[in-house]
Amino acid sequence: MNSRKSSEQFLAIMVALICLFGRPVPARAQFGGGTQIVFDPQMFARQLQQLQQETATVTNLAQQLQYAIKNTTGGDAGVWQSNQNLLTNLGNLINEQEGLSYTFQGLTQEFQQLYPGFNAASTAGVQSPQATIDTTLNTLNGALASAQAQAQNFQAEQASLQTLELKNQTAIGNLQAVQVSNEIALAQVQQVQMLRQLVMAEMNSQNVAAANQLNNQVQTGLEAQALFSAPPPAGTPNFLGTAATSPPPQP
Repeated sequence: MNSRKSSEQFLAIMVALICLFGRPVPARAQFGGGTQIVFDPQMFARQLQQLQQETATVTNLAQQLQYAIKNTTGGDAGVWQSNQNLLTNLGNLINEQEGLSYTFQGLTQEFQQLYPGFNAASTAGVQSPQATIDTTLNTLNGALASAQAQAQNFQAEQASLQTLELKNQTAIGNLQAVQVSNEIALAQVQQVQMLRQLVMAEMNSQNVAAANQLNNQVQTGLEAQALFSAPPPAGTPNFLGTAATSPPPQP
């Protein structure tokens, strides 16, 4: 009974294979004038092996397709954001403190007006010495405010770095990894811009402070020169012991 059941199962498998791969060319044998179909087990073994090879090929192609999908899947771009407004505000902090900032449009003209030692031949429209000192102090104060604003931005920068680190850990393909690298490169460029702004603010302060010192020296020299060049007042004894008199009026 079991032998008959096994035979029936084998026959069912053979029929299924025939349906899958096409009907094989039967071998016909003559037995007593009748025709019987003879199945070739080797042929079915070869077809089964071919099916296994084709299945493996399809599996490999499916894996390659999955890898291709992962490597071309994006979504990690957009972490970087422009800091143009922050850079502009940092530069304007010196102006807000009523100092002399590198962002001021008429910087050259304002500099010459504040520090007449820059052009001793012309003192027209020169501000008072106290105003010059106040501008210098305000410029130094504005530079400190700009540095403080950069320090206050460290928390936001740290949050951006943590987001980039998370995306770096969870990248599932080449495209996402490349996009994370691009975001990191953009963040590095921003840091260079912030450093340049800080250097400009420092140079701004140093130049204004040096200009104020030099201007004071020039002004002191001009005042001393004017004092020695002025004629002595009437009635002041000169080196001959006689009183100086005013020059006679010109006709």
